[in-house]
Amino acid sequence: MDTQMINTLIVVLQQENRIYEELLKISKSKTNTVVEGKVSELESMVKLEQALVMQFGKLEKKREELIGGLSGILKLKPEEITVSELLKVTDSEQGKKLKECQDNLADTVSELKDINDLNAKLIQNSLDYINFSVNILTSAGASDNKYGNTGAVSEPKKRNLFDVKL
Repeated sequence: MDTQMINTLIVVLQQENRIYEELLKISKSKTNTVVEGKVSELESMVKLEQALVMQFGKLEKKREELIGGLSGILKLKPEEITVSELLKVTDSEQGKKLKECQDNLADTVSELKDINDLNAKLIQNSLDYINFSVNILTSAGASDNKYGNTGAVSEPKKRNLFDVKL
């Protein structure tokens, strides 16, 4: 077994976990930012997240290359290479590190998912409130009840607060 390749994989997995941890910190901060309605801060957080996702993409490409190399050595398809499979062919020290990477990544990703689900709900609630408010404002009828030519009360005109041209 190529121990150097496994060690490189461990380093890549640790770096990926660090990026997930940074994303988790941002997501936790984002919760308060969404609640407080600080749109400009939210925008800067999203830009920071995008930069981290770009870094993660590069690491993921490296991880896939390593998995491809290991699949040739182990005579397995790349999608069959798992930590469990690697534990069978590594020494105890590398196995311990791989298992630790797996556990850390699973914990971080799970927590990140929970926080992102909460943030998505908060953002959706904010959007629903905004839409409700806009609908209330734009559907309010005019208060002038005028009679039409036939003597019947005409329908009140809807006020539109926005002049939108598409």
